Amino acid sequence: MYFAVILYCTLITDSTTCDVMIRKNQLFETELECKKEIYSVAKGLISTGHYVKAKCFEFNHYGESA
Repeated sequence: MYFAVILYCTLITDSTTCDVMIRKNQLFETELECKKEIYSVAKGLISTGHYVKAKCFEFNHYGESA
């Protein structure tokens, strides 16, 4: 399972203009599905003038042993 994280900023030189979007309620079965989703969302944000960094992270929904 994978989840998507998108960092987007209005001004690349001012971190106070940044926000993070995490798709925590929408897990993806494959990394490819996740990448397709973040590409679509990132493309929309870029078209509105935002600077975007997006990544998919593997998620073990059963937890990990210590």
